Amino acid sequence: MPQWLRDFGNWILDMLKTLAYTLLTMIKDALMFIFEQLMLLIIFLLDALGDLFSALDITQYIAGIPPDMAWVLQQIGLGQAISMIIIAITIRIMLQLIPFTRLGS
Repeated sequence: MPQWLRDFGNWILDMLKTLAYTLLTMIKDALMFIFEQLMLLIIFLLDALGDLFSALDITQYIAGIPPDMAWVLQQIGLGQAISMIIIAITIRIMLQLIPFTRLGS
């Protein structure tokens, strides 16, 4: 077999390898583009959700509490209790969203 034919065969093999790597890179890039666009959509939706709740300003109600009452609420730990309750409810909802569990249990 002549040398030029082997060289030509090796050149064809190298071209096919390069083509395969290029196609895999293109597919990976396309999937990353789709994932990036999905993340941008999620960020947009979360920003819109944050704007929706910006009208709910709880600080105006807390600022209106008389100082004596605020001291009593601080001494009994109402802020910590409310945060524990909110965290517990959030964890319960998250755990119940696991597949094959009921949402009402």
